[in-house]
This record gives sequence, structure tokens and C-alpha cells, in this order.
Amino acid sequence: MKVIASVAVSRDGCMDDCTPQRLVLSCEEDWQAVHELRAACDAILVGAETVRRDNPALMIRDERLRAQRRAAGMSPDLVKVVVTRSGRLDAGLRFFTEGEGVRKVVIASAEADPEALRRLVRVARVMVLPWVTARGILDALETEGIRSVLVEGGAQIMRMFIEQDAVDRLRMAVAPIVVGDGAAPRMPWFGERFPFAGRAEERVETVGNMEVHHYAIRHTLTGGERRHIERAVALGWRSEPCPTAYRVGCVLETADGRLFEGYTHETDPRNHAEEEAIAKAERAGAVLAGATIYTSMEPCSTRASKPVSCSELIIRHRMARVVYAYAEPDCFVRCEGTQCLRQAGIEVVVAPEYAARVIETNAHIIGRA
Repeated sequence: MKVIASVAVSRDGCMDDCTPQRLVLSCEEDWQAVHELRAACDAILVGAETVRRDNPALMIRDERLRAQRRAAGMSPDLVKVVVTRSGRLDAGLRFFTEGEGVRKVVIASAEADPEALRRLVRVARVMVLPWVTARGILDALETEGIRSVLVEGGAQIMRMFIEQDAVDRLRMAVAPIVVGDGAAPRMPWFGERFPFAGRAEERVETVGNMEVHHYAIRHTLTGGERRHIERAVALGWRSEPCPTAYRVGCVLETADGRLFEGYTHETDPRNHAEEEAIAKAERAGAVLAGATIYTSMEPCSTRASKPVSCSELIIRHRMARVVYAYAEPDCFVRCEGTQCLRQAGIEVVVAPEYAARVIETNAHIIGRA
């Protein structure tokens, strides 16, 4: 199942405000881009609160896009999916009434109101799950022949899918306004995991008056890969706190499976963790082409202590892959390691589930920023 999430937020990460009216964040050009994205998917999925509050129809009305779908062997209409724990949805909402013959699916929890579900059975396919989880929802939709889905929110749905590692790609459009209301629904992890200040995205583009961030965020690490990134995070603690350097750990795995470790300032007060691991591998005569670097923080792209950055070292050695837990913050310089590596053809995987531990390790710097 291919899962794409799409969200529009304000500059302070709000997906809506607290007024009775829906807050429109997208400009005309962004709406067109979202409709194009919708048209590429089998289904569109939203939460019950979005259906109640916004009363969306979720239809493809552009005849050009409908024709494209037909030409690709797809139904001209999306399957519409709403997720509800209570089942209490008005069957007169546009989600249900618009689109004669369009498939509508209600995913409900086992604790939903039985009477409410009986009313919805008349207008939609109702699927009751023992527990409403992102994986459970996707498994249920696959039994309906759905192979791609666009997740559009709201905040609870977005959090569930991202938190449970169920999103392949994320499109986040940032509008040039500030809501300034602490009670407003917010994009989960805005300012923490998203946006990564242009560093961990595949790309950033301008659409109308909006800044659109594109992420490839799902990569299921194998057990061995998780052990390596966990080891790298743990190695960071070995480095002594220094006001001018992050505490970082690194594990280097060669293409033939040899492992080398390092951490910041392990053998030299100027050395970074990746540098320490690379030096050990070179002394051992290991072949570094095709190797993978697991590091607790994004490899640097600019540094004051030496002329060659860790990103450049990785590129020069023709390594194949970098896995890191936390994007380097702007405490010293603006890091562009991810872009540099990807531009050189090196695969970069971000494992943000370990980021909190890296932040804790570096509280002596990040905490004061």
C-alpha cells in the first residue's frame, strides 16, 4: 500500500483555527497541486472531525483529471474513506451525499455506537476494526482492492499515521500566515521533525505564495540496521560535553559486513564521530566504497576545525548510504549535509524515532540555543 499524506499549515504549524468557520490556508495554485495528487491515488482518507467540521465532498470534478484516471485504468472517482471511533456521523453530510455510485468507506472502532453505524450502513461500506490503528486501516483497505491512499487529516489522523510509521511520502504546504492560537489544531511534530529547515526533505518548492516541503519519510529499518543506529546514538554519550561540538556517535558498516565505530573527539579534539570511524576502517585496510554510515546526527557539510566536512569524506569514499537520527540544528552553522549527500547519489535515511535521545545527549548545546 502506497500512503501519501498531504497537509497545509500556517507558519506556526496550525492546521486550522478555533473559529466556527474553516480556515482556508491553501492558495489557488496549491489547491490545484493537491487535486493533482488526489487524482494519482485510489482513495482519500480523512478523520471524522474533518468531515463534521469542514463538510468536504472529496470529489474529483476536473474533467481533465478524470480523463487521466480513466486512461490509466482507474475509476474516475476516488474511494472516500472516513475514520471514526464513535460512528456518530450525519449521513446527510456531503461526504456521503455527493458522488452517486462513488464508493464510500467508514472505518470504525469496535466501541462505536451500533445504532449510528446502522444508519451509516445505508450510505457507505462500514468496516469495524477491533482497534483503530494505521496498519489496521491499511490492511482493511487493501481487502477492498485499494493500493494507494492520500491521507489528508486532521491532526489526530496525521499523528496516528506518522507516529505508526505508515506514511511513505509527506507533502506539507506552509502558508504565509500566523494563527497564534495555542488551542488551535497543530501539525504533529511541527518545529521538531517537520520542517527540517530544508535539510531532510527531498525538495522544497514555491507554489503560489506557499512553501511546500516534500518528504520521503517511511523506511522500515531491519533489525540489524536498528541495532547499528541505536549503537551510534549510545556512542554519542561517550563524548565529553564541549561548548563548541555536538556529542555524536557513529557506526560504519562496509559492504562486506565489517563494523567500525567512533564518537566525537575520541582520539583527537578536532575529530567528528564519522571521521573517527572512517579512520579506523582505513587503518584496517577496509574497502569503504558501498559502505553505510549510521550516525546519531546528520553529517556536517561545513566545519571550522578542518577543511573537509564529514559529508565530503563520505562522498569521496563513494559510500552508498547514510542513516541518521537527528538533523543538525542551526546552533553553529546551517548544515546541508543531506542535500550534499543526495546530490552525490548517496541514499539518506532519517530515523527520527531516535531524535529525542540525541537531543538529550546534546542538551548542553541544543538546550541553550
